[in-house]
Amino acid sequence: MPKVQLETVYRSTDPEHLLFINRIRVKQPTRPLLEEYFDDRHWYHMSLTECVVIGFELAERAGKPFVWLACTNRGASEVCEAAVRHKGITEEDLSNGYLCDPCSKSSLRIVARRGVILRLTRNFDKQRGFVNGAMVCIEDSLRGNEVFTARLISSGNMVLIHSMEEDGGIFLPCCYGYATTIRRAQGSDLYHGCLYMDQMKRPAGRGYGYVGVSRFQSRGGCYLYGKLRRTDFLPVDPDDTEEVLERGYDSVDSEDSDGCGMEAVGIGYSNEDWEIDEECLDVQPRDFESPNPDFV
Repeated sequence: MPKVQLETVYRSTDPEHLLFINRIRVKQPTRPLLEEYFDDRHWYHMSLTECVVIGFELAERAGKPFVWLACTNRGASEVCEAAVRHKGITEEDLSNGYLCDPCSKSSLRIVARRGVILRLTRNFDKQRGFVNGAMVCIEDSLRGNEVFTARLISSGNMVLIHSMEEDGGIFLPCCYGYATTIRRAQGSDLYHGCLYMDQMKRPAGRGYGYVGVSRFQSRGGCYLYGKLRRTDFLPVDPDDTEEVLERGYDSVDSEDSDGCGMEAVGIGYSNEDWEIDEECLDVQPRDFESPNPDFV
């Protein structure tokens, strides 16, 4: 009887990337480790709009979309709004756009302009690839912003996107695809993109930093925008007794009201409100050794 040998296929083959992922999964990283890992891919001296433009340039050079991962829907919406502005879509265009899927929690209306990236939000045609989370690029408008064709980025298949009705509401089964939340990105496989830890007043939930970083295929494809905070990289397991759970003066945004000292963490929120589902966490091999002796 023939035998089939199953082999585990990992998202990344970059040893330095895998080493970092394995470390932050079980232990909170030190600040020097975070600085060493992100290096010149830490964008902290530019505005969000400037960084979004750089993301477009990187996407054009690589021929692959540059995807932002935020902690909150608000952060993802900020990135998408900056992205559509860069594509020449005005406030008036947005006000005349079509409602996106309310399940996406986005308030940005869809403007069916060629070259705009969208993320599908419904499972309508699995055979062709019209599934929740798939990314498409708009091709041609057939009826204003309500009916248009789009090309799936992963396969090149063409899909027809049109309005749908549910619970009395009429909307498009998609939203802008330039950014999404880390929670929604679980299971994604991204070539490159940027983490946006946009929760200013409290740390990101356990596992958020790990899940965000592990979505990318390599260290060189993982960027970080804004403040670099150890508290945004809390490990999955709360067993580390040396964890830093409070942010210092330099860790909070300069425009934040909490920037006058140590921040009160967790007031009014339970850990369960912000934790990543552990069942969705990838288990990576833990026997890699860094080829770079300085990467410790």
